[in-house]
Amino acid sequence: MDILLFPPVVFVISLVFSLALAAFLTPLAAAPKRVPGSAKHNPYGCGEEVSGEKVDPDYHGFFPFAIFFTLLHVAGLMIATWSFNPTSTGIGLVLGYVTAVAVILAILFVD
Repeated sequence: MDILLFPPVVFVISLVFSLALAAFLTPLAAAPKRVPGSAKHNPYGCGEEVSGEKVDPDYHGFFPFAIFFTLLHVAGLMIATWSFNPTSTGIGLVLGYVTAVAVILAILFVD
């Protein structure tokens, strides 16, 4: 009986049960009504009027903040992991890394 606890077996049993339940209950479902001339079946938003203008997204302001987020989290990770064994690399390497991160962020945000 332990085979019933094996994940692939549980998946197959669940899949077969779901398919059998769907096959049994599908005939009981109500048929969808189509109303001729209704805007409900228009594309792009269930009957919502779609404007003709195109949207041109601008990611110019997004990428500096994404890099900022990444750099600070990597710097935090480096400092946090360095603190587990501070004598292995010396403080010079950590200060050099933090300085490099500060220079990169300064270059990134100075216009």
